[in-house]
Amino acid sequence: MVTTTSPKNMLIAGIILVLLNVAALGPLSTGAVEGAVDENFETFAKDSACYDDDCEEAEDDWASSTSQRDFYGWSVNNLDDVMANGSAPTYTEVGPVTYDITTTKTINSYDKEAGTLTYNSVKTFECNVDSKVSCDTDVTQLNIAFQTQVIGATGMAINGIMDTTKAAFTTGMLGKDLESLGAGSAASQAMSAGYAQAVADATALGGTEAMANAGIGENFFTQFNAYFAAMNKSGMNNVTPYEGASLSYIDIGGATSNFSNLTYAFTEALMPGSGEDVSLLSSVGTMVFAGHCDAYPTSPENATVRAQIWQYLDTNEAATVANDYAMCFGIGGNFASTFGGGDASLGIGDTTGMAVNVSTRLGYLGITMDEMSAMVMLFGDGDDVITGLLEVNDAGTEYGVANFLAMDGAAAMTAYGMDQATYASVYGWVASWFGDVTPLPMILLGGSGEMTASLFVNTTFGAEDPLNGGYLNNSLNLGGGWELLGASGGNAVALDPALSGNALYGPLGLTTSAGSAIFLYGELSGFTPPLNFSTNPPTPGAPMAWDENTIAALYGIDTNAANAMRALMMGPIYGTTSESFVPGYLMSSFGTTPYLKQSFNSWLLGWHDPVSAFLATGNPMDMSAGWASLETNATYYGSAGIANGDGTNYTMCTGEVDTCDKGETLLEDGSSQLSWRNNAMYAATYGLITPESLANTTGGFVTGTGDLVDVSGYAVAEINCDGTTGTVKNIPVDVCTASVDPTKRSIQANLLETYSLLDATPGALPVYFGSDITMKAEQLSGLIIAGESSSTFYLDTRAHTNQASEPSMSDLVPVFQIKSASMIDGDDAEAMESAIVTNQDAMAYWTNFDHPIDYVTLLFWIGGIALIAIGMISAANAPEDETEAMEEAKDHDAAMADVESEGASDEASEETSE
Repeated sequence: MVTTTSPKNMLIAGIILVLLNVAALGPLSTGAVEGAVDENFETFAKDSACYDDDCEEAEDDWASSTSQRDFYGWSVNNLDDVMANGSAPTYTEVGPVTYDITTTKTINSYDKEAGTLTYNSVKTFECNVDSKVSCDTDVTQLNIAFQTQVIGATGMAINGIMDTTKAAFTTGMLGKDLESLGAGSAASQAMSAGYAQAVADATALGGTEAMANAGIGENFFTQFNAYFAAMNKSGMNNVTPYEGASLSYIDIGGATSNFSNLTYAFTEALMPGSGEDVSLLSSVGTMVFAGHCDAYPTSPENATVRAQIWQYLDTNEAATVANDYAMCFGIGGNFASTFGGGDASLGIGDTTGMAVNVSTRLGYLGITMDEMSAMVMLFGDGDDVITGLLEVNDAGTEYGVANFLAMDGAAAMTAYGMDQATYASVYGWVASWFGDVTPLPMILLGGSGEMTASLFVNTTFGAEDPLNGGYLNNSLNLGGGWELLGASGGNAVALDPALSGNALYGPLGLTTSAGSAIFLYGELSGFTPPLNFSTNPPTPGAPMAWDENTIAALYGIDTNAANAMRALMMGPIYGTTSESFVPGYLMSSFGTTPYLKQSFNSWLLGWHDPVSAFLATGNPMDMSAGWASLETNATYYGSAGIANGDGTNYTMCTGEVDTCDKGETLLEDGSSQLSWRNNAMYAATYGLITPESLANTTGGFVTGTGDLVDVSGYAVAEINCDGTTGTVKNIPVDVCTASVDPTKRSIQANLLETYSLLDATPGALPVYFGSDITMKAEQLSGLIIAGESSSTFYLDTRAHTNQASEPSMSDLVPVFQIKSASMIDGDDAEAMESAIVTNQDAMAYWTNFDHPIDYVTLLFWIGGIALIAIGMISAANAPEDETEAMEEAKDHDAAMADVESEGASDEASEETSE
């Protein structure tokens, strides 16, 4: 007899339990793993960040984490040779320098409906205690700010040159004021007072103005005649036969004067041709007449010229000559002898006591000052500091008047020992010349019109110096050198001042930041920016080739002047060495250099740039401003705690909605674009730098479709998963890669971020970025659990004027490199292996006991194996009668089967016959 506990049944039951595990529970449990993984990782980004469901508190591991990076630098070996001779740099690789980088994250906001989490991230760098190379190791490399500052400062420098030209003009005019203009004003005022009195006296007696001024003329002759005798102008005094005699002009046979009416001369005289007022009661007329007498002494010919202009010509030539002697003595003598006009020495060093001193001359100008103070104010106190109003340094680049005008009132009064009233008088005197209030009458130099400081600048920039002759060095004529160059065809530039003024100060003016930037962009790129310059302001348009024809059209000048402008800008003004004005000025004034030698700590975390500080605060030594760095540490290294920004705000996808991929970065500081390749940069550079979106950039997962990676903010690269697989700590992974081609990735705009055309100007900061990244993503979840990257910063070694085209790798040399690697830690790897790898093993999924079904499976395995074992053992040990019984049972079963078969056959036959 067979029972339910017979060996056979136990074997069958055990096999069924095992088959249930293998064929049912195994596939059921492992088949659910993928769905469970998807469900488990759906909000992994949020779960990793948030301690609670409402994300009011952050998980500790997420809020603060530390990783390591290795940095390498390439240091210039031959800096002295590079700077002195322009030799190509040679380099030595330095590194690795290892930093521990702690990232601190703070939750800003959480929006469950939108499925977004916004947080702030701040990085803090600390030198790793086991760093192979010290973080204080010096590296000599390109000063990334220098050439940028040269370009950015070019407009300001040209404006400074023009202001220096104005200062030179002002200095000259202050000297001219003291030498002649002030004396001319004083002399004309004195003459006007005397003339008015003479007319009043004459008319009081019934006479006329003509009678009065004729009398003045005759009085001039009387004085001249006596002077002639007293000064022995005949050369015959006390000479035989004139012993004891002083011969006058009349004594030696000269005619007497013959004036009838000098009204025109004193009050109405006009210069023939120009029609300018040269009346002798005016200061200009006084100086013109006195100057003409000095330059062209009395002779029949010269006397006739003057007599015709001022209308005292007599029909008798001798009388005309006598009239001229009288007028030159009266007007010229009053100007020169009485008021010191025309004395270039300003009376300094006079031992006769006859000269008009400086204090008196200042008095003509309304300035009251003693002689000693006046001398110090005008010529300085003998030290190397340029403070005297007439003082200039040896190079001709620094003027005392400019320094005076740059001072505030209190500082100037202290420096010059002036009271408020004196300072106001002196400041008004100087500023009126510098600020175009006081003009120079060009008739005094034989010209016409008036010359102001600004007009002098405009004139000398594009033509000959109207005061001194020749050409200024920093002008289109290059100090006279331009016409000697072949490009000029032997022709000097001779622009109308208005055209020069437009070239300097107009919409594209070289003194303006925008105008100089456009000009240098054209020179360095070979094209104009993509703008239509026929509109004001310019609107988007097609770029034009940058050549003399384009420049001539933009500035309304001829091509000779256009070529001269290019030669001036790219020669004496702009450049890379101290030989050119702008870099030379930056180096001499601020101590900055094209290369810097400083530690890794300084390069990466912060150094102070004096030019940037000056531009920010006006003080190059202001340590509260002017900091720069290659990495973004929480604070600038060496700054005593000055923050390097306030971190970066990221908005990521939490995975709670299906409109974005879990962990994906959606916004960076509120923008969906790279911080330096966004719409604002596109507009600022006239479309030259295009936006790049952060959409689909991974936040730690690889989806397999359109995945991108944000490479440290320098680039967005495509993730390529080509089917390569592997394992990480026994976890199967897909191996994916991403790369950035350095020849196609200029990061100039990233390092500068001026949001101006400078960011797109070739050669401003020729740094390129390349990167190779490997990511290993767990195959079911797509979670990146390991990876490594090597990112290198390269310098374009081509001449900075030849960097408009894309470089080749042979043009690039590495300057800095960053290497990093990370991998899931042991505990997390063990948990992931259990949850994903083990749970997918049909035979072993239950062994981690992470689900209740695992215990059922265990019971099935135990029960099934036990029943099979017991059944087999029982069968092997069964007694003989039981074996016979089993055999009988088998025979019985067989007989019954035969009977049933026969019965079925009979029934079939019956059905057939029916």
